Amino acid sequence: MRKKINKSLDKEINKNLFEDINVINMTVRDDSNFLSVFSSNDTFIISDEVANFIENSTHIFRPDKEVILKIKSNCIDNNEKELYKKAIKEYYTQKYVSNKIELKKNYFIATILTIIGIVILIFALFLEYMKDSLVWSEVIDIAAWVFLWEAVDIFFLQTRKLKNDCKKYLAYMSMNIEFYEI
Repeated sequence: MRKKINKSLDKEINKNLFEDINVINMTVRDDSNFLSVFSSNDTFIISDEVANFIENSTHIFRPDKEVILKIKSNCIDNNEKELYKKAIKEYYTQKYVSNKIELKKNYFIATILTIIGIVILIFALFLEYMKDSLVWSEVIDIAAWVFLWEAVDIFFLQTRKLKNDCKKYLAYMSMNIEFYEI
């Protein structure tokens, strides 16, 4: 039984990975919580609940694919449709900008840690040539490698997720939003 479920899920995942367009189907029965009650600008943003739904619906999608959001509802009027489109775009624009700032910060920190690690390595090499400080050179050598490893971790591992999130947020910002009556 588990093998059948696993095979059917694998087929669904593979189908979604190779499609050019990702489609999110959303049914809204009550739109009173569609928009957040808070806003940093004079523009509206979507609520966290709506954002979570959109993001959870795209977990199995590739982040670089086009996204279409199909909203089915009988409680959204024409004025709200335009407002909701702008609110979705504004929400993901803010997320994108935040991620880009985080990426720049990570690159800066990784660069500083790399420079510190190299300077400490040079100092460790200097101490290695002094015969009385062999133990200290090993301690400093370990400290240098810790700095370098942290730089590698930030630069290659942590920024990868941020880059993927940026791709997703760009896809959400540019997604086609279609409204349908139930």
